[in-house]
Amino acid sequence: MRSKIVITSDFEALKEEILGLYGVNSVRFFFTEDFLLENAKEVAAEAYIAESEPKLLVLCAKNFRVEAQNSLLKIIEEPPKNIFFIIACESKNMLLPTVRSRLVTENRLEKKQREKTGLDYKRLELKEICAFIDEKSALERSEKLGKNDLKELIAAIALEATAQGVKFSAEELEYFFKAVRLAELNTKTHALLTPILLMIYEKGLR
Repeated sequence: MRSKIVITSDFEALKEEILGLYGVNSVRFFFTEDFLLENAKEVAAEAYIAESEPKLLVLCAKNFRVEAQNSLLKIIEEPPKNIFFIIACESKNMLLPTVRSRLVTENRLEKKQREKTGLDYKRLELKEICAFIDEKSALERSEKLGKNDLKELIAAIALEATAQGVKFSAEELEYFFKAVRLAELNTKTHALLTPILLMIYEKGLR
């Protein structure tokens, strides 16, 4: 989890992705057409609520007022413990240079569509699982699959399996969220993917 600016025109897709990665209990969304000073004060108040676990504050707006941005500069530069920010807008030009200089920018308007895993989750076979994990582990060893890539991969597995008709309990969905948090702590790829894919495999045997 890290603070950043996301340039996107699809706030709902961003929301779904963030919830898939971090879970509803770790995120607070602030959606508005026009981000005003009063909205900035609300964000600051939420940020200063003490948290023992990381919390992500997501600010999405069509327009960010100058006075609102200025009021957030200090808290963005020196956030309270365990607090992270995502500022989402349709163009980086909507944000002051002083805001942009404090956060990395991810331009989703130029980003390719999420790659598919290529797995049939309702007909998984053990040899297929092993081959998939070996492939991703090899990418990890060659430093072509980092922790952010792994987090996106875990989210993709959950989304694709659900789309293919695999049903997950609340406890099983929580395991996906836990796996994402462990990926952030640099847990190895095979240690995270193996139990997830075996869980889905066992569902296919029932």
